[in-house]
Amino acid sequence: MPEAFVRSLRTLEALAGYAGPWKALRDELPLLQARVEELKAREKRLDGVLVVALVGGSGVGKSTLLNAIAGDTIAETSEMRPCTRVPVVYHPPGTRLQWEGWKCVSRSALENLVLIDTPDSDTIVHEHRDRTQQVLVECDLILICATAEKYLDEATWSLLRPLQGQRAMVCVETKATPQDGIKEDWLRRLAANGFEINHYFRVNALKWLDARLPGGRSAAVEETYDFPKLDHYLRHELSRERILRIKRSNAAGLLVRAAERLLEINATARATFDTLDEEIAQADKAIARECFEHVRARLFAETHLWAFAVGRETSLRAKGIIGATWRLIEAVRSLPVRLPGWLPWFGLNQSSGKRTADLLGTDVLVDGDLHLISDLIAASYRSHQSELAYHAARAGLDSPQLDAGLNAFDDELNARLVRVITGPARERVQRAARYLTNWPVTVLFDALPLAFLLYSAYIILFEYWKGIILGGGFIIHSATVFFIILGAELFLYSFLARALAWVARRRSVQDLRAALYAPGLSFKAERKMVEDLRAVSEKIESLQSLID
Repeated sequence: MPEAFVRSLRTLEALAGYAGPWKALRDELPLLQARVEELKAREKRLDGVLVVALVGGSGVGKSTLLNAIAGDTIAETSEMRPCTRVPVVYHPPGTRLQWEGWKCVSRSALENLVLIDTPDSDTIVHEHRDRTQQVLVECDLILICATAEKYLDEATWSLLRPLQGQRAMVCVETKATPQDGIKEDWLRRLAANGFEINHYFRVNALKWLDARLPGGRSAAVEETYDFPKLDHYLRHELSRERILRIKRSNAAGLLVRAAERLLEINATARATFDTLDEEIAQADKAIARECFEHVRARLFAETHLWAFAVGRETSLRAKGIIGATWRLIEAVRSLPVRLPGWLPWFGLNQSSGKRTADLLGTDVLVDGDLHLISDLIAASYRSHQSELAYHAARAGLDSPQLDAGLNAFDDELNARLVRVITGPARERVQRAARYLTNWPVTVLFDALPLAFLLYSAYIILFEYWKGIILGGGFIIHSATVFFIILGAELFLYSFLARALAWVARRRSVQDLRAALYAPGLSFKAERKMVEDLRAVSEKIESLQSLID
């Protein structure tokens, strides 16, 4: 078979194993699986004989036609009642058959053909009609048998309609008479109903059979009409090459029919997938907006957390007089926060604010498990999820489990928040600390206290050199001035630290907005469902090349 056919068959085989939420596709699976199995079977039988089925209503002469082709009475005939209860198989000797319960006659001279006489298509016996359908599944070529009285038989057409494009079909008018035939009207009606007929033979099977049976009446060729042509068609025109083409054409028609059905389903659902994807995106944006406002109000609005983080980071890097004093003040100021860590039985668990400050102020990822989802956000999430489940149900899809989605959303929110805090936010805190502790700033802040200390030392030594020992009043006065200078500079230092913390917080809010508003914060299961559906849809669309 052509490579395109093989690829398409493998695609259909993969689609036949679909077990996802797309209900319309799942409903097609039984028929699709049956077609795949039939295609695989036909792919293996390409080099075998051509199976020809004789199909028609009661009394149209199917059994007589089979006997005429065989030149012997191998099928029971009757003008008044249905007489073929089981399929009669006329096949060449040595042909391997797998049809149990059918009557098989192994003496056909048609080495490339197997002829099957089927029960009447218009029978009221369900078992007979079922057997005819079984034959139609197995056959490669259908000889549609009819007479002037029964060529518009709806019962026969109802069996053949599902096989349009999947089987080669030939019309045989079995009881031709000198009167005008039904060819023109029959072919026109068949074409109007979508049937494609390869050949038309107008024969008188009974006269041909009489001429061939021992002791039968001889008949002129013109009295048998197109029977010689039919006989030549079956014996000579249906060569191995022609049989192979017919089988390939039938398999391609079956494949196209299966692909067309899937493409029809896909065309209907494609717009639905786009709509559902847009609804998920809108719900994701709504949840992201609520989470941003919630997190900003709880963490990013608390300026003291950022001042605490900048102050602690600065104390780790501080140098000089001001730096040492700042480190001492920060150690005392953070004592209430550090005390529960030293005495686990004394304090409570860390708050989310303290965890945030820890993440901002250290290169080691401490407990980053913030979990800031409030009951209000959880309720909003479930509300959006229920609405998406409703839209999915209307689109013919099974919705994912609701509970698992909230846990995944919580994890994703926590991960994005930790990435912001430990990424750009922490970098800004550390940058602010580096600004405050670099050498030019340290020298600038230490210059005045150091100069005053040097000046005081100079006065003490100078007076001592002159023999004058300064009293306690000078020492107290000098210490007072020194601490005033130190306090003023620490106030300025603290002001700069808080200003830098404010800038870091404001810019980190923008990073938080970008992180939470990025697609994919919530409804992972729903988005994964749509992605999988699109992948299946694209696989179905790949079959379009076969149709084209």
